[in-house]
Amino acid sequence: MFTGLVETIGKVVEITPIDSGIQFTIETEWENPDLKIGDSIAINGACMTVTEFSDLGNLFKFYASFKSLELTNLSRLGEGFAVNLERAMSLGQRFGGHLVQGHVDGMAKVISRKQIEAEVEEFWVEIPEELQRYFVKKGSVTLDGISLTVVDVKDGNIQLILIPETMEKTNAGSWKKDQRLNVEVDVLAKYIENYLSQRSGN
Repeated sequence: MFTGLVETIGKVVEITPIDSGIQFTIETEWENPDLKIGDSIAINGACMTVTEFSDLGNLFKFYASFKSLELTNLSRLGEGFAVNLERAMSLGQRFGGHLVQGHVDGMAKVISRKQIEAEVEEFWVEIPEELQRYFVKKGSVTLDGISLTVVDVKDGNIQLILIPETMEKTNAGSWKKDQRLNVEVDVLAKYIENYLSQRSGN
């Protein structure tokens, strides 16, 4: 389980195709490095497993299967690309953001980006049609592993207002028009939908 509060940005330093997918090597710096083999870590919001790591924790590897590559933007990564990183929650830590599972539901597309105030930027992002029913104004969404608030919803697109803190500490600063982002809808919306459908028998 994650919170959508990105801890640090990593850089893809090596991509190695293997029989069943791709192995990625990521370089980063943790404030308190404690990686272990088998740890869960969100890479652009997709929950992956650490398969190797350096003693200092500044290099680690993970494997993405062909199915994961199909469902996420990990297949679009190249060497030098920046990725958002968050280690799994630990019991007793403060809980910010919102409940994030690391289960990517699909890929959204950046429609527009513009500066609306000093260092404050507005994004409009197109949501896949099959996921649009889960979005409401002031609701939560996870994009590339970042917990964000939906400002407005219009014609299948959502509006986001990103502050300097978000732009500096995540890869959102590099988002461009037509870029694909991993999207995970609010899990509470899924539970509500399932509950209501069971009650109605539909």
